[in-house]
Amino acid sequence: LGGAEGASVGNRPPPADTGGFGGDVPSTSDGHPPSGERGSKSMTSMDFLLRGESVRSNPYLRAFAASGLPEVMMADDNFSSWTNIKGRVLRKEIAEASAAASRIPRAVAKARGLPAAAADGTCADDPLGDGDGVVLFDLCSGKGFTSIFLSHRYPKARILMFDFDRKMNLKHLPSLAPRVSFHRLNLYDDEVERLVSDAVISHGDRGSCVVGVHLCGDLSRRAIELWDRCGVDGLVLSPCCLVRELAEVKRPHGTFGYGLARLAKRTGWDSYRLWCLFLWNHIGVIGSDGDDGDDLVRDVDDGDGRRATRPRRDLNWDDDMISGRNAFLCVSRATACAPCG
Repeated sequence: LGGAEGASVGNRPPPADTGGFGGDVPSTSDGHPPSGERGSKSMTSMDFLLRGESVRSNPYLRAFAASGLPEVMMADDNFSSWTNIKGRVLRKEIAEASAAASRIPRAVAKARGLPAAAADGTCADDPLGDGDGVVLFDLCSGKGFTSIFLSHRYPKARILMFDFDRKMNLKHLPSLAPRVSFHRLNLYDDEVERLVSDAVISHGDRGSCVVGVHLCGDLSRRAIELWDRCGVDGLVLSPCCLVRELAEVKRPHGTFGYGLARLAKRTGWDSYRLWCLFLWNHIGVIGSDGDDGDDLVRDVDDGDGRRATRPRRDLNWDDDMISGRNAFLCVSRATACAPCG
């Protein structure tokens, strides 16, 4: 795995401290009655979450509890399938969505050539502002808690959800329309690529980002491919399981990632960590001459003396994500580099 030693493999980066909402995180242990106590109405999973210890111990849950989004969801019956799901599932969904959201501003800022301070996770400095002129793509969205989360943080952003599951309860989508749209498509369909490309042109004047949380197997590669082909500014990807290896006649998408499980067993490496490093290296050689160094200036001139740089990529693990598969690959499209002197 050439260049793997250069990957940033630290824990959760500073932006994640705010749970994706930005600013200081207020305490939820101030002695006031929790917002979930609403007269004689039966307690929901959301109510129990807001009363529990987890909102004090986990920064993502703490920020969510202080964001105002729980009250919005509990006041709208369209969100009942979310407020009443099992508490463990609810906590996991919140932490995953928040972890992803906290990384989007920095990924877009790097692609747009904005100062690093503009993407430090605080609302005031968030380069995406209220989302005006921003488009976000939630791949393999499921019911879409990530999209709910992002639509609350960026009320003027356009958000496209993609999933092929026909059995999901999507009763909450009318409450998010028209800013959030759902597209029941196979991620490999050409239509997905067309929709993403068109949305970047139509709605992404100030920024765009592909988001994929716990994408299984080859879907992680497909997310990278869509980011690369469609001109999206940033990619925030949390991979899940390794590619399922199939007989040659049954391989729909080639052999990308094949052999990693055997390599992990032979070398003693953790297979998930190896998969993430494999994807990290794959991003590093997209559109390059094969050099797997990171953030290097390529010998390409666009005619005005400016040269294109390599995609900027980070790989880190987030211990607050409430999941054993808690890696994030964050990628920013290359920006033009002004000539020295």
